[in-house]
Amino acid sequence: MIDKNDATVGRRTALRFAAGGAAGLASVLTLPQGTVAKELAPSVLHWGSSSLGSTGYVIIEALASTVNDKTNLRNSSMSTSGGAENMALIGEGAIHLGQTTSSDWPAAIKGEEPYNKPIKCHQMFAYTMWNMPPLVRADSNIESFADLQGKRIMPSNPTSSAGAMWKVVFKAAGMDEDVDWNYGSWRETYNALKTGKVDAIPALVTNGRPSPILTELLVSQKVRAIEVPKDIMDKARTLNPGVLSESVSSAAWDGDGQTIKSPTISGVVGAHPDLDPEICYKVTKAIFENEAEIRKIGVQLQDIKLQFAVDYLLTEYPVNPGAAQYFKEKGVWRDELKVAS
Repeated sequence: MIDKNDATVGRRTALRFAAGGAAGLASVLTLPQGTVAKELAPSVLHWGSSSLGSTGYVIIEALASTVNDKTNLRNSSMSTSGGAENMALIGEGAIHLGQTTSSDWPAAIKGEEPYNKPIKCHQMFAYTMWNMPPLVRADSNIESFADLQGKRIMPSNPTSSAGAMWKVVFKAAGMDEDVDWNYGSWRETYNALKTGKVDAIPALVTNGRPSPILTELLVSQKVRAIEVPKDIMDKARTLNPGVLSESVSSAAWDGDGQTIKSPTISGVVGAHPDLDPEICYKVTKAIFENEAEIRKIGVQLQDIKLQFAVDYLLTEYPVNPGAAQYFKEKGVWRDELKVAS
């Protein structure tokens, strides 16, 4: 069982951050370093997940719980607003490990918006991919991405990975200042589409599989997805190389099985650079030597596989030495990846 009572410092930070929105992300990066993660070998590993009930939340809870059960390490998982906040919390030293996404890394490492200073972080392993094409109500008159201009758009929290990725896509289309941005939790976001308060939200699809919150929406609301044109996605990748374009079947939301290209981000667990590599080795080993058991927990965890964990690591950023050692021992290491010094 995950011991949440040990995460008091990180939890206070996260709550303050959530209350402050984008301003909170700036302020969290100005705090002194080393609040929690100052020790190479801490007595408790603090994990940052995502908003309550989200896919990222479920995945990190399951991973932290597995490490609790299979090792002598103590782990504490706390809810945050997602990958962008987790990057900030790692930079502050408030957490040791956190779910991040491919779109978070370029800005975080460079210290670009929404971060006000560079973040040092190590990759551990990839854990899933999220496909997030724009989703509209079936009775909407929105037929193309261009039709979203001037519309009410809600990509969850402004500091979430989804929010950051959608900002990049709309900027690539020259529409980022031409839409009515709305923000809230994933629950609030999906309720807003259901009640007609907004016109488009991200379809939260986990590597082709509908998330629980999307499945719940489909019970009472028919929806359609809008494909993002290739030229816009190509430009989005130049703005942020972590924004991917992948094919996804519409069976995830409407059942007709047509395939469209979707804005996509891969999920990567990030680690504080001062975390003991031996601990990271033990964490990685505990997860991937029990991957079949983890996958039984739920559909959100079907990508917890050894090869997937390495295939979707980012070549531009360093991999924790402990995680890299485990992958090399298992023969799945990619030579184009680099080990953190």
